[in-house]
Amino acid sequence: MSGEHHTIELPSTLATPHPAAHGVTTIDGPAPVLLGEVTLPAERASVPRARAFGRAVLASAGAAHVRDDAEVLVSELVTAAVRQAGGSGSPLTLRLLRTGPLLRIEVHDRGAALPHPAPVDLMEETGRAWFLVAVMADRHGTDLAATGKTVWCELRAWPDERRAH
Repeated sequence: MSGEHHTIELPSTLATPHPAAHGVTTIDGPAPVLLGEVTLPAERASVPRARAFGRAVLASAGAAHVRDDAEVLVSELVTAAVRQAGGSGSPLTLRLLRTGPLLRIEVHDRGAALPHPAPVDLMEETGRAWFLVAVMADRHGTDLAATGKTVWCELRAWPDERRAH
């Protein structure tokens, strides 16, 4: 799998992070810029709403060229959060951020259960969420907090302006 996975319990004592911008702690690189955020109930009907929200945000942010990949990632992360909530309808938050050349997709929920890779049966219709995220994203991980967890992934969506100079 090409993705690099991280599970981080915040606040980290292993590094001196940059001040958090929009709740995202960065070790290096530019501060994240919030592109869009929506809070949805943890129910199946929220998945297509999350995809539509992601498409709209990416179009307005000049990243429509990664829309298809981002839509799959949004769908998988939101679906996983809905499944873990067990139909409780508790709120989940989808956030899209830009950190330099990277699009960061985050889904925060109140659950404590961590996502974990499972054996993948390509003939099944379900059970591939974490596999797809690991294959499609440049990096992915889970941040733990007192209010639950944030499952996130990043993919390159814009040119790296630091390398252009």
